[in-house]
Amino acid sequence: MKTTHHLTLLCGLILIALCSVIRYQIGRRRFNRRGVGGLQHFHTYQKYVVVTTLERIIMIVANLCGLAGLVLLAVAGINHLKF
Repeated sequence: MKTTHHLTLLCGLILIALCSVIRYQIGRRRFNRRGVGGLQHFHTYQKYVVVTTLERIIMIVANLCGLAGLVLLAVAGINHLKF
């Protein structure tokens, strides 16, 4: 049973780290696209639509990874208290 506890804990930490890295990378890309006025600048409308849509989808996946990581950490904590 201890192996399962450690595996759950490890998976939870990996998911939270993955969430943090993805959110950081997308935030950095958005920051670097901003101009003096604070608006994001794109060369074409099509690029705007594609990039923002993909970033939103990836952010949703990253947030779900973070939530799954928190749930796994909670499960590992509850299992740790049972033993």
